[in-house]
Amino acid sequence: KIKMEPLEFFFTLLNDTALGTRRKDGGNVMGYIVPVLNAPTVLAGYLTNQQTPKLSRQMVNSTYDVFSDLYEAMLGPAMSYTCAYWKDAKDLEQAQVNKFNLIFRKLETEPGMKLAELGVGWGTAAKYMHEQGQLDVTGVSLSEQQTRWASEHFSAPGLRFICQDYRDFCEDPSHIGAYDRVYSMGMLEHIGHKNFDSYFKCVKKLLKPEGLAVIHSIGEPDFVPASDPFLDTYIFPGAVIPALSTVMPAVENLFIVEDFQNFGYDYAKTLAAWSDNSEAFFKNNPQAYNPEFQRMWQYYLRMCEALFELRINQLWHFVLSPRPAHRRGIARQL
Repeated sequence: KIKMEPLEFFFTLLNDTALGTRRKDGGNVMGYIVPVLNAPTVLAGYLTNQQTPKLSRQMVNSTYDVFSDLYEAMLGPAMSYTCAYWKDAKDLEQAQVNKFNLIFRKLETEPGMKLAELGVGWGTAAKYMHEQGQLDVTGVSLSEQQTRWASEHFSAPGLRFICQDYRDFCEDPSHIGAYDRVYSMGMLEHIGHKNFDSYFKCVKKLLKPEGLAVIHSIGEPDFVPASDPFLDTYIFPGAVIPALSTVMPAVENLFIVEDFQNFGYDYAKTLAAWSDNSEAFFKNNPQAYNPEFQRMWQYYLRMCEALFELRINQLWHFVLSPRPAHRRGIARQL
């Protein structure tokens, strides 16, 4: 076992290398070796649907229905496991609230409107929308643990949490065309390129004709059909970061892209904060997780931090309105 500073290691491994850029023109041998090692996972991503309802539930059970003590320590009071928005923020909690507020402003709501959040997580964003805008919010999650946590902490008149696959939620006649606004944060990464068409059709199906949707997602510079083996095995089984080349064909016939924003660099700061919080948790609770898990977890966070610090991965916001058009535009928010 070699002890090393993981962030420095990943900078060296990924910065302007064939591995980091996925380009082979520099003659870097890793640009040839890694695709061979990844071939079984990539082939499975091309040939099979890795995000069926059954596989999606298995992924949620192994990812979000465990490690609750670690998540609470790592994520802090905001309990949001997606990129924060660090504009004018001094700490993680404020940056996460900034993100909630950015999405809230992009949704252009009015009091009493009905919102659906797909992939509600621990419910903190839904609570913010409900209180900030006097809105009726329904949060949908496939995670029993997250739904239970959110319900216990935040359920109130006009704020509810449902444990259900988004596909079943969209097929329920009581939800079709019932929502003024729909948003999701960090869910598109779990949909899979084979399901983008059905996902965006679901979003449109939920919306009223004059509605708006905000989709918050990590973005890849190149299409990849499957995640890398480390993340797929240990962190997010079945998750695949979208590329614009796979998202836009699913969007363009259904929606007008009213706005697009990239603040991917903010994810480097978010991951650095999560890493610091996790390290403090492990130090204060050394028996909670074995040393191998602690090392794996820190490598995961520092690897992802490097990916965003080097601008290899991005963080995208799409603001969408259904076609045919029922509005003249939106008020752009930053």
